[in-house]
Amino acid sequence: MPDDLERHYFLHWFVIYNGNIIQTAKALQIHRNTIQGHFLKMGYSKKSVRLRHTWQKLNEKSKNLSFEKKFYQFYNQFSKKPRFSPEENAGMVGLWQAKFPFKTLIPQYFLWAVRAGKSKDWVQKELGYSYRHRARLMNPILKPKTRDGFWLAPMKPQVKEVYSARYRTILSRKKR
Repeated sequence: MPDDLERHYFLHWFVIYNGNIIQTAKALQIHRNTIQGHFLKMGYSKKSVRLRHTWQKLNEKSKNLSFEKKFYQFYNQFSKKPRFSPEENAGMVGLWQAKFPFKTLIPQYFLWAVRAGKSKDWVQKELGYSYRHRARLMNPILKPKTRDGFWLAPMKPQVKEVYSARYRTILSRKKR
């Protein structure tokens, strides 16, 4: 998954809870050290107080702006290379506020890669997942009762997007 997506996700929840890592962790139902680990990976480990104060000042100064616009300014300020447009930012903020689970981002990104025509080699190189690992992560999106299946159901994932032609043939033989 692109680092920018992870950065956007955690910065969003960080500012939603006004820069309080403990409250953010509780809301996301993860341990605070997990968030600290993500912040360390993103280069924010010693900047959380500065991040909090910057957000609070920006939030106070820009009361007339929507949350999406304020957050986009904040995100741009603390991202080395922001890759998201204001429209993409607004869409992602909407996803996060709908409580879209972080762990579902990987299967969603795989589905995007398949639909964008990215090759198996590209997926392996860019995302660091083997074909087998990708199939294991993608399998639940076909089952609407799973977390990933529930969240990605509106995208209507198809069996041909999840499994290779060879594996679909094997599955069809098993059903007989």
